[in-house]
Amino acid sequence: MRQVTCLCESVFDADLPDEIDIDEAPGVMDSILKGDFLAVRCPNCGSLLKPEIRVRLVSKKAALDLVMVPELERMSLYAGKAGIPEGAEALVGYAELFERARILTDGLDPVTVEILKYLMLQKAEEQAPEAEIATAYAGKKDGKLVFHLTGLKEGQVAVLPVEPSTYDKTLADKKRSLGEAPFDKLFKGPYRSIRMLEAEE
Repeated sequence: MRQVTCLCESVFDADLPDEIDIDEAPGVMDSILKGDFLAVRCPNCGSLLKPEIRVRLVSKKAALDLVMVPELERMSLYAGKAGIPEGAEALVGYAELFERARILTDGLDPVTVEILKYLMLQKAEEQAPEAEIATAYAGKKDGKLVFHLTGLKEGQVAVLPVEPSTYDKTLADKKRSLGEAPFDKLFKGPYRSIRMLEAEE
């Protein structure tokens, strides 16, 4: 049980797990993609809440060990002080958990997707060096991988389709890429995300 505080200031106990074995709860990925993962309803006002809490997702079948930490712990993660268990991978917040669920559901390699995101980010920053640009994998459409870019223009999302052949080439080159900058440092720790570049900045 975990204590949850609603916007109506009601405090209540909710049956929210510390760890979930996906092999024993196969509906978890669907729940993440639908947006109702860990959602609880306030008994006082009836509001549906999604408290951002630390939760571990494991699967022996999929060789998966993920720890979602709240956004508030991002800086601790960058500093290597978030207490991520050895061998586990960290994700920050529901947005990154949703993206990872989409990547795994689509049968893609998460590190390869991050490399593609980095390459897109580099090109976007050449066009708008002062902009705060972010990119995320959004799924497949018409046989292509779709990425969303935000920050190029205020209030707009750029949709970038990527050919499967580009993904396949990036996957084939992954081992070489991981030995080169910046990937040789980016993916060494438990947080294997291009957002680790923010730590250096």
